[in-house]
Amino acid sequence: MAPRRIPPAARQLPAAKELMVLTANDDFDELTSWLLILERIVEQSGNMVVITDRDQRVNWVNRTYTAVTGWTLDEVRGQKAGAVLSGPLTDKRVAAAMGEKLRAGQSVVGVEIINYRKSGEAYVALLNIEPIRDHQGATVAYFSIQSDVTEKRALEQSNRRLQHQLQEAQALARLGRIAQTEKEGELEWSVEVCDLLDIERSVVRGSIDFLTTFIDRGVRQHVPLMTRQHLQSGKAIDLELPIITAKGKRRWVRCRALPVPLQQGYRPPETWTVQDVSVYRELIEQKRQTNERLQSMVHERTQHLEEANRSLEAFSHALSHDLKKPVRHMVSYAEITRQLMASGDADQAMAYADKVIAAGIRLQHLIEGILAFCRMGRNGIHPSSVDLPSLVSECLGEAASSFPSSVFTSCGLSDLPVVHADPVLIRDVWSNLLDNAFKYSQMRPVIELEFGAKETPEGWTVFLRDTGCGFAGHQQDAIFAMFSRAVADNSIQGDGIGLAMCRRIVQAHGGKIWAESRPGEGSTFFVHLPRHPRPSGFGELQLKG
Repeated sequence: MAPRRIPPAARQLPAAKELMVLTANDDFDELTSWLLILERIVEQSGNMVVITDRDQRVNWVNRTYTAVTGWTLDEVRGQKAGAVLSGPLTDKRVAAAMGEKLRAGQSVVGVEIINYRKSGEAYVALLNIEPIRDHQGATVAYFSIQSDVTEKRALEQSNRRLQHQLQEAQALARLGRIAQTEKEGELEWSVEVCDLLDIERSVVRGSIDFLTTFIDRGVRQHVPLMTRQHLQSGKAIDLELPIITAKGKRRWVRCRALPVPLQQGYRPPETWTVQDVSVYRELIEQKRQTNERLQSMVHERTQHLEEANRSLEAFSHALSHDLKKPVRHMVSYAEITRQLMASGDADQAMAYADKVIAAGIRLQHLIEGILAFCRMGRNGIHPSSVDLPSLVSECLGEAASSFPSSVFTSCGLSDLPVVHADPVLIRDVWSNLLDNAFKYSQMRPVIELEFGAKETPEGWTVFLRDTGCGFAGHQQDAIFAMFSRAVADNSIQGDGIGLAMCRRIVQAHGGKIWAESRPGEGSTFFVHLPRHPRPSGFGELQLKG
């Protein structure tokens, strides 16, 4: 039987007679058909196909090879496959390792290397090379499939870069994610969420309900209702919630998610974002507190201005009334004295002259009191530790020496505390209080004085109780006004300035002074001094209106 002719299509595969050793003519037609099919498949493949001889010289390439590299079969036939495509960035160690494997008859699988196109442009190739052996096992050729993965690798690198940037952005923004996994009902918690809750990732449970266990108990019960309302409407869930972390720290988180739409209604979200907004909330709270402080300061300053205006009006009234009174007396007494001198009644003239002198002295005392009141506090207060038992004892001795004919008893001095106040100014307060106690109790056979103190979280409240003549309840505030006196008794000396000065000094320490009394039953004066004085200035004048 004459040998059959090989079809032209089969001859287009230059390595065909090296691929197979034909021993049976009966198998020739079937083999030729398979080779034709193989050729069609290889030509239409989206991958580059290269067939080389045993010396790795190119015998054949498909169309995709030419389309990717720019090299035609005629240009590369007979050349080393690697040499044609090598360039500056081709890793020589990778190429050498592939060569060693091929010479050892081994396959090359999944190796990436930088190759170059005919135009000089670099690309990333993924190589798979298989040796082709004859029936004796000797390598007669190499079959190589190459893929241009440049774009894929660029996308992967871009994706990794974006993922890294996203992670950095999430870390900087303290933003985490809770996302649905492939397993129904289980969610994957990002590291940021775990860090936010101060827990290890191994502790995280699959359900979103685990997050609700960290929500502050005060608002936890309202969260399911708010979530159901969003699920019913399909609106985005956006909640700011206080949480208590696993380490007991209080933080604020912002939880956001979108319900998943169904044909009818919505189902719970598949992804939640959880962001630490504690700093934001703290700034809002600081802003609120600052606004409150500013409003309080404005309100306080407004009150001070209103009180200062009232005080100026009262001060003007005091100047026009209280200071004019001794002047009127002096003028009247001087006229009477002149008339008496003209009539030759020298004794009566001398008596009225004494009244003129007394009125002048009274006027001088009033002027000195006003000047002292106005000068007080010009340099502010200078608080330090003041031992009240010692200070009050000294003031008590001074007051007693001014009333040598009075007999007195005292108790409770040792109960007085050590306070934080201006020692000079606070001494003036007790000097005036004790002087008043003796002055308005001197008609008693024995002046009884009682001291006491009560500590509060804000500071100390100390008191002085006497057995004097007392005053009516409606005068409790009036007695602290300038030129105001509780008892209209000219036999009791006084200019009505002492208690006004006491109030001004105590208020300058941020404290308070008040009195309780009934006519004929004595008086009790209370002084509250804060634990840490907050100077409020000396602008709150309380003058007689």
